[in-house]
Amino acid sequence: MKRNWKSNIVMTALFLLLLFAAACNKNGTHAEHDTYTCPMHPTVIQDRPGTCPVCGMDLVRKARPGEAVEITEDLARLIKSPNETVVASIRTIKGEYKTMPVRIEAQGVVTYDTRNIFTIPSRTGGRLEQVFIKYPFQSVKKGQKVAEIYSPELLTAQRELLFLLENDAQNEPLINGAKQRLQLLGATESQIKTLIQRKEPQNTFAIYSPYDGYVIAETQQAPVAPTAAPVSSTAAPGGMSDGMGSTSASSSTQSTTTTAAPGNLIREGSYVTSGQTLFKVVNTSALLVELNLPSAMANAIKKGTDVKLDFGDGEVQQATVDFVQPFFNEGQEFLTVRVYTKRSDKLHIGHLVRARLAGSSVEALWIPREALLDLGVDKVVFIRDKKVLKPKKVVVGARTGDVVEIRQGLSSSDEIAANAQYLVDSESFIKTQK
Repeated sequence: MKRNWKSNIVMTALFLLLLFAAACNKNGTHAEHDTYTCPMHPTVIQDRPGTCPVCGMDLVRKARPGEAVEITEDLARLIKSPNETVVASIRTIKGEYKTMPVRIEAQGVVTYDTRNIFTIPSRTGGRLEQVFIKYPFQSVKKGQKVAEIYSPELLTAQRELLFLLENDAQNEPLINGAKQRLQLLGATESQIKTLIQRKEPQNTFAIYSPYDGYVIAETQQAPVAPTAAPVSSTAAPGGMSDGMGSTSASSSTQSTTTTAAPGNLIREGSYVTSGQTLFKVVNTSALLVELNLPSAMANAIKKGTDVKLDFGDGEVQQATVDFVQPFFNEGQEFLTVRVYTKRSDKLHIGHLVRARLAGSSVEALWIPREALLDLGVDKVVFIRDKKVLKPKKVVVGARTGDVVEIRQGLSSSDEIAANAQYLVDSESFIKTQK
């Protein structure tokens, strides 16, 4: 009886222990019950696997408490921002350190040297009865009539000379003085002879140009070459037919000429005073071609550099660079290059000209153009770092043919992507390395 009693107590204790373990297991299972949600719509939550009723994507299980994802080296590289690294297995190249001749194509404009500007003044005050110069940059010849003026002072001087000739013809000092006064007022010798022959004063006197050239307005400035236009380059050593006849797409999109407001020329009916400038005349020998090149070309372009000029009429002229000046305007740095031409008599101010410059050879690190990504202000290449490509800012120099000079930011041992454009889509934003 004692053994049976002890056995019953043991069996009862075991039974209670099993019930307690089952209850604990049931509570633990309920605590760790899984939930599933949609990656695109977090508000969708279910207690079993399935699909999202909004987008149809498979639901994924939420992480249980205490669960953590192991971050491996490959996973850490992939979860980086895509604007910092690019994972790709594309062809890479290395820059080549060599000497390359620079051939530059650019657009310029026919302008003039402001040091060779002459004026046609009015020698006397009066009213302009006729003006034969109608628009700026109109060509004039020496001795050409440019205006006719009515001047009371000139009319009085004519009458004085005629009075002396009629009443005191032997008084040569007075007669010569009257003639000299007419000359000082702008009358020519032929006009004085005509006056003496006719013995009748003229109401208007003609004003003639003493120079050959082009007329410009009083406040007008010289045209300047395009500053915003990109410069295209080529390494082809051939003649002008392999590029000068057509403009590249990059250089033709922004090839506008910057010209100051032309101002107004003096018109008929205007009153002028003694010594007032009627017209300004630019001497034909002062015409030149002005080019604006990127500042990166400073090492390749010097005084005496050969230039081929195409004026658009099928004729190509050989010339040389006469003046090179660094210039800064509206946040842009460039070189102003002036070229004097021999055919100035056939040129017109403001005429666009295509030019090809044979710059000196440049010894530097060169990479293909496709390997360079132009972001506007910054220039970027993609450098291989283990299994990824990282963008890095570089400083470029001259461009010739299909290669670009790299001045800073890259060494000859660096591997870079052969085609930088392939790594970037239209919505990407590149963070460059310093």
